[in-house]
Amino acid sequence: MAPSRLLALAALGLLTACASAPPPPAAASTDLYVTGADPADDPCQRVVSALGFAEHVLKPAGQEESQEFGEGVRGRIAYVEGVILSYGERLPAGLAEHTATLKRTIRVLVPAATPHEKAVAALKEWRAAATAIEETCA
Repeated sequence: MAPSRLLALAALGLLTACASAPPPPAAASTDLYVTGADPADDPCQRVVSALGFAEHVLKPAGQEESQEFGEGVRGRIAYVEGVILSYGERLPAGLAEHTATLKRTIRVLVPAATPHEKAVAALKEWRAAATAIEETCA
C-alpha cells in the first residue's frame, strides 16, 4: 500500500474517532460551579457571602453612575453567578423572583462589551434583588 494512501486511512480513522466521541454528561443537581463549595452548605449563607464579596468592589448605593466595570468587578459578579447556580434553587421559595433577577442582570454586567449606561441600570436592579435576598436570609 502506498504511504500516502496509508496516511489518508490513518487520518480518516482519527477523524472518525473524534466524530464519535460520547456527549458530555448531563448536568446533575449536585454540580458545583464554585471551587470549595459543599452541597450541604446553607444556601442563604453562601449566597449572602458571595453578594458581600462582590459589594467590596462596588461603589456605594446611589453612586452607580460612577461605577467602573473593570475585570475585577465583573469577575466578582460572575462569582455570584456561580454561587447562584450552585445554591439558588435551595433559597427560600419567596426569593425565586430575586434570584431570577440576579441571574438576568449578571448576564448584562459580566460582558466587557456591555455599554456603561446598560450596566448601570442592571447594577441598580441587581442591588435591589441582592438586598431582598440579604434581608430575607438575615
